[in-house]
Amino acid sequence: MKQIGTCKIHMLSEAMSPITHMSGVSGNEAILNREKVLFKNDVVDVPVLSGNALRHRMIREPGALYLVDACGLRGHLNIDQANYMFTGGSLTESSTTDNLSAIAKMQRVSPLFRLLGGAMKNQVVGGSLFVSRGLLVCDENKSTLEKLLPKSEEMSNVDFLPAQYFISRTQYTRGDASKMKDASEIIEGAEALKTNLMIYNGETVIQGAIFYHDVILYNVSPLEVGAALHAIHLWQNNGGTIGGSARIGHGKLSTSICIEGLDEWMGEEDEPSDLIKAYIEHVNANGDEFSEWLRENF
Repeated sequence: MKQIGTCKIHMLSEAMSPITHMSGVSGNEAILNREKVLFKNDVVDVPVLSGNALRHRMIREPGALYLVDACGLRGHLNIDQANYMFTGGSLTESSTTDNLSAIAKMQRVSPLFRLLGGAMKNQVVGGSLFVSRGLLVCDENKSTLEKLLPKSEEMSNVDFLPAQYFISRTQYTRGDASKMKDASEIIEGAEALKTNLMIYNGETVIQGAIFYHDVILYNVSPLEVGAALHAIHLWQNNGGTIGGSARIGHGKLSTSICIEGLDEWMGEEDEPSDLIKAYIEHVNANGDEFSEWLRENF
């Protein structure tokens, strides 16, 4: 297996429940995240999943949580270590020189953070993983998607309908304990209390809608590819959620992938699952050194 290469992970994610990925509110209604698209000599707003949210939910969060448990770090992280692992960290000190030995050790013991990069206390280390926005598979995005989708049957055999077909609305009521059955027997003075019932609603992308997104890994090793695939696998096994309202069943995505460029630097008998296995073995062998690196630098 060669040691350096670049590959692209194409993804089609089908909404298995309403998607509530929001950009803000209008009154008491949550508004879907949208982007402007040029379509038939007009500019229209089309729902989109932010690349930042996908990067965090698909790669960083599941990958970091796995390391926390695999390296015995649960309950032992300070806030700076946790911020580095789960949010990318932040610069808290000034420096005029790079700590090359610290960077070299991190890149050796942690393929995940070699991919993601992040901010140590006094320097920023670049990553090699780039995540796209999630484009709704719809008529307005058709010309763009036809240039991005690989030519595999699964990835190219999709239907393009107007974006408005995929937008719906939900409405929920936040309850009030004083109005529940037998409230007067449970809560003192329930009859005299003012109601706190609240209706809240918002736009959603409907179940069955499909988003296209991709992950590009530039100049990476097999261990880094394994780290990315492992994180995506964990994300899917835990519901593949994106956006808000996951607590009430929203945001579930079922994702299929097609990996472009992998055959160019893998042996004929190698499989993507072999890369995941190699990454897990690397974590098990280097967990103590990764924990030590965190203590030394945060």
